[in-house]
Amino acid sequence: MEPNLNRRDVFKVFTAAALAGPLALAAPEPGAPLFFTKDEFAMLDALTNLIVPTDDHSPGAREAGVPQYIDKTVAEAFLPEDKTSWRKGLAAVNQVSQSMFSKPFLRLNEDQQTELLKKISQNEKHATTDPEKFFTQLKETTAFAYYSSEIGIHKEIEYKGNVVLEQFVGYLPNEELPPVSSLG
Repeated sequence: MEPNLNRRDVFKVFTAAALAGPLALAAPEPGAPLFFTKDEFAMLDALTNLIVPTDDHSPGAREAGVPQYIDKTVAEAFLPEDKTSWRKGLAAVNQVSQSMFSKPFLRLNEDQQTELLKKISQNEKHATTDPEKFFTQLKETTAFAYYSSEIGIHKEIEYKGNVVLEQFVGYLPNEELPPVSSLG
């Protein structure tokens, strides 16, 4: 037997639900990732921190909140492939880790992790494999998030904002500019 609800009945049900108050959903664990599992997030954190590490000039990706930014962005992504590309990419890095060192990425020491990143970044401009494509996605997103953060803008590149200059000091003549190949 089919239920015989008309628009008025449906409206009454929704009104009653709205008057009953908000749904009581379990609160997420404070600081827990929104999209990634804890292991995936730990891996993302390690990877972004290898790309932009802390140095004596400024804090790195971890301190700038880059992993949290990526997690939030992926959690809010509309297209399913924007979510699956990250999971597949992290899995691909773990596969490379297994083939190179016979253990998952998070169990590698920092030198091994760096060696793995060097391997998957070799063909960055002409990426063909999943790990290479993921590295490009990861690096671009990490750089965007870092240099959009307060740490990246103000501590790393020391951007002062729009300031009045008493005098325009000009630009460096060509002989003082570094060669293009050294700019990365």
